[in-house]
Amino acid sequence: MSNLAKVEALLYASGDQGITLRQMSQRTALTVAACRQLVERIAEQFINDGDCGLKVFISNDVYRLGTKEALASLVEDYVNDAKPRVLSQAALETVAIIMYNQPVTRIEIDQIRGVNSSAIIHRLLNQDLIEVTGVKQEVGNPKQYGVTNFGLDYFGLKSLDDLPELPKDESLDENTSDALLTRFNKEIDHHDQDDQEVNK
Repeated sequence: MSNLAKVEALLYASGDQGITLRQMSQRTALTVAACRQLVERIAEQFINDGDCGLKVFISNDVYRLGTKEALASLVEDYVNDAKPRVLSQAALETVAIIMYNQPVTRIEIDQIRGVNSSAIIHRLLNQDLIEVTGVKQEVGNPKQYGVTNFGLDYFGLKSLDDLPELPKDESLDENTSDALLTRFNKEIDHHDQDDQEVNK
């Protein structure tokens, strides 16, 4: 098998979790640079092949295979774990808070929102938009949460660096969470419009 085939197989096998270039290098005995070139070749082949429904996604230096955006409506009803169609206002607010504060505990999220977030966090975990990233070293050892690579993809972000910046003198609390969500949604809509213009 060619090295290109090996890298493509690893991309497929990594599933939703994805795989880093370093992991590819360790599995194939190729250099990281060589793995990057092969992934770029695969990504380009997928883009240029109108008969291929796949695309290479990258989030936080993690690579994974997914379906092309044009096929979303075709596959979302078939795949049980397809990304959620609609998120409630409370869910969007919670995701935004997690993105800006991660790693963050449920209690810290509750303090910002002013209400209990247990049910929403549980739902976001099941939808694979957030994940447990660690445990805070304090009484009770509460879990800490962060956004997943799938969550970044869902909002059209390649990394947390793409988030709109908060004013330096603004802190997140229950009085600013609504304003945060408004800016967050506006910025995401702006990114989506830019992407649509590029794809025309």
